[in-house]
Amino acid sequence: MTHAGLFKTWATVLAAILASIILSVAAFTTGARAQEQPACSYPDKVVLDPGHGGTDSGAINQINQTIQLKEKDQNLLVAQGLAELLGEHNICAVLTRTDDRHLTNTERANIANDTGADILVSIHMNGSTQETVDYTTTLYGKPRKDKELAYALFGGSVKPPSYGLRTLPAADGKGTIATRTPYQFASGVLLKSNMPAVIAESVFITNSTEGDLLYYGTGMRQDQIEEALRSGIEQYLATH
Repeated sequence: MTHAGLFKTWATVLAAILASIILSVAAFTTGARAQEQPACSYPDKVVLDPGHGGTDSGAINQINQTIQLKEKDQNLLVAQGLAELLGEHNICAVLTRTDDRHLTNTERANIANDTGADILVSIHMNGSTQETVDYTTTLYGKPRKDKELAYALFGGSVKPPSYGLRTLPAADGKGTIATRTPYQFASGVLLKSNMPAVIAESVFITNSTEGDLLYYGTGMRQDQIEEALRSGIEQYLATH
């Protein structure tokens, strides 16, 4: 074989190897960035980001000697229920994770950006070393991008509240839940997302009464959180 023929042969082999590597990398990247979810034709689209996951359990409530209530699981339950509820109100919802997997903040933001969604809501529950602490709040990253969404999900400032997390009943059933004014927080999920984004800290999972409601309440407390978030999301989308 001539030098020219040998060169062409090696060039062909090298091109095949490079193509294989590129396809493998693309397949790996796609699998890591998003999970397949049903297509949706509604005009409004929301990304729901269940916080924590995998080895990152988030806050924990030790219900008894054998049962742990983990934030990562409750976040996913609320996100799944909220996605269904939004669908009933003609709003598309995409989840950053649909199972117990770990995602970095950058991966979560990238998934949201890839969808071209209108807003991103990262769903969390708060934690404290004091089991009596309980209130609701929202966190925003960039004020000009995120603050209005944070206040919409929080429920504004009108008394009594008519939408948002401020409408949540108190865990003890007396009035509405205590609140903390939305505040700025440097989270990569918020800062790296292209769309308005917010972290919703619905309740304190470590609160003894909240823990009982979440675990023994047959989904009632989760339903209340989902409805509060749904009303805040609709309020924001209706005016933006």
